[in-house]
Amino acid sequence: MTREEGQLKVQATGQPAFEIYPDSQTEFFLKVVDARITFNLGRDGTVGSLTLYQGGMGTPARRIE
Repeated sequence: MTREEGQLKVQATGQPAFEIYPDSQTEFFLKVVDARITFNLGRDGTVGSLTLYQGGMGTPARRIE
């Protein structure tokens, strides 16, 4: 996950980076593939993880610095 010139992008291992687009403050989608990303907020309101929804599966990923 990166931010370039105000645009969020995601990049899977060995793949190019793709832009993601907001549906809400925590829900995003990709235009190049049928996939969605939900940012999971902790009690303090910061993002602690995300879940990638693609192909009928939800794959969680924790935040790394």
